Amino acid sequence: MDVNCKPPSPFNLNCWKHHAGFIANQINKINKEAELEALPAILIKIGGSQMDLYLGKLTPLQITDFTEQLLKERNVIEYESYKKWLFAGANEYRLITLPDKSTWTLRMGNQKENYIHIHPGRYSTHTIRVRALTLKTAVFVMAYLTIYKISSPDLQLINSVRKEFLKAEPVKSLSSTSGLKRLLNVFKKL
Repeated sequence: MDVNCKPPSPFNLNCWKHHAGFIANQINKINKEAELEALPAILIKIGGSQMDLYLGKLTPLQITDFTEQLLKERNVIEYESYKKWLFAGANEYRLITLPDKSTWTLRMGNQKENYIHIHPGRYSTHTIRVRALTLKTAVFVMAYLTIYKISSPDLQLINSVRKEFLKAEPVKSLSSTSGLKRLLNVFKKL
């Protein structure tokens, strides 16, 4: 299991937070309880807010490659030119569209070597908006199903996982319209 995908410098992309395909691959690598118990330390990077999760077919490397190509075409790939271009707008971010029609937000990264912070645009094509706790719950539940060869989760299993691994309150129901149910279905299909 990887702590994160490894985007090339100068990119910063948190795949545990923003790339469903990466997450699904990591879940499939989990095959023992010790790895399940290691997840909380990895998932802390997801934070506690809402985010957009990319569901499309582009890999993290393809996303950064296409982004790099676009930035080179605009001659804003180097640190100073990127920073100037980024801050020329009123919002201190820029939106780009990749070949699959997904929109990505570019921001200034916190580290000089990874100064291009990239994440899916809000409500972009091939994304869903998710809450951090919902994403963490879905990851743990899917990992649990993988390890113990269970076909589908029930409410008792979900609440047990939330209590044991996330120290979170139980969910009252698992309706077909709930964000958690939709996210679990996304991961089942990947």
